[in-house]
Amino acid sequence: MSHRSRNRLLFAAGILVLVAATSRNAAAHQPVTLGPLFLGYDIEDLPENPSIAQQVEAGQKQLAVIREDNPTLDSNREVVAYFNAIVAKLVAASSEPPPFPITVHVSSEPIMNAEAMPGGIILVYENLFDETQTESALAAVLAHETAHQLHNDFLKFWRDYKSDLAVYGKDGVLEQSQGLEAAADRTGAQLMYNAGWTPQGMLDFLKAMHSLGVRNRRGEPGFYSTHPRDRERIAATEQFVAGLAPKPGLVSDSPEFQALKQKY
Repeated sequence: MSHRSRNRLLFAAGILVLVAATSRNAAAHQPVTLGPLFLGYDIEDLPENPSIAQQVEAGQKQLAVIREDNPTLDSNREVVAYFNAIVAKLVAASSEPPPFPITVHVSSEPIMNAEAMPGGIILVYENLFDETQTESALAAVLAHETAHQLHNDFLKFWRDYKSDLAVYGKDGVLEQSQGLEAAADRTGAQLMYNAGWTPQGMLDFLKAMHSLGVRNRRGEPGFYSTHPRDRERIAATEQFVAGLAPKPGLVSDSPEFQALKQKY
């Protein structure tokens, strides 16, 4: 889960974001927060146990806020189609059906981020091409966000918000968030494996983001309480991937990815 607009560059530090819908025109909208965590705009009327239809509507509200001041959203139809094709393949490989349709929307703003919003919406930024070297690394980002949607993690945080669960301390919201992020890493790696991408791509991406964070800070990346530490995530993912049975033909890269990376 990301913080609000001041933290929209967190992906460069290796963070895969759960839920965020930020806007420079935020004054016109009512933010809903859970401690330091931003849940969305204009969704206070959601009940504690919203229906699938209500969650989808909430997601559309977030998308509308983003569109207000982001004219680049979904303007690159080629990349939108490519990202959605990857997610469709990941969803088809899931052992559990998604609670709602999962769709990807792409911003061309110079931001490095990926966000799973309510009701099946994934927001990603075209700049992902800059920090991924193979299709499997890019698929890892989308697989992680797809896992959040399959798990319906927004609903978990929304219930915490409505029940006024403590944010800090043992069993608090932030501690639970780390567990949800770790679960999304595992499910994402499994989805990649099932769909035909090598889950090594997830390890490659996590390691690249860790190294980028070290370079940017001239030292170890800071600890973000919503996510496990980089090294812990990498070690846990390595252990999970090592437990998968050998599977011939897993894809690491594709000509389409490289062509789009060069183009955008």
